[in-house]
Amino acid sequence: MIRTYRDTDLDDVVTIWYEASKIAHSFISEETLAVHKDAVIHTYIPMAKTWVAEEYGTIVGFISLLENMVGGLFVSPKSQGKGYGTQLIEYARTIRGNLLVEVYKENLKARKFYEKCGFVLIGERLDENTGFPLLTMSLDATVVS
Repeated sequence: MIRTYRDTDLDDVVTIWYEASKIAHSFISEETLAVHKDAVIHTYIPMAKTWVAEEYGTIVGFISLLENMVGGLFVSPKSQGKGYGTQLIEYARTIRGNLLVEVYKENLKARKFYEKCGFVLIGERLDENTGFPLLTMSLDATVVS
């Protein structure tokens, strides 16, 4: 089930973000992740529109959108590979149509996931906060089957 984020979901969402980030972004230091965690709590979640995926009342993943930009898509490590990420992308696509996402170039698993969902590479830039390259990918809802 996908539903709108509630303020009471914050702890679960941040835990999922942190646990998934430690794995997906293993090239980023723990110190940098700790700084990003504070930004997720105080900046990104409040400014984004977020939906959560639940399984039997437990949050297993979430997607945060800034207009049509996927600001974050994270699934609990123990729930990955079960289709929750794809469901969240499909849900966001039905709401916003065309989607954009930035993904770290070194995050091969995420890149393959977005490609599987139909995203295509449209650009690259250096993340000034981490010094790592980010790829910009686009999903044009008009060409997704």
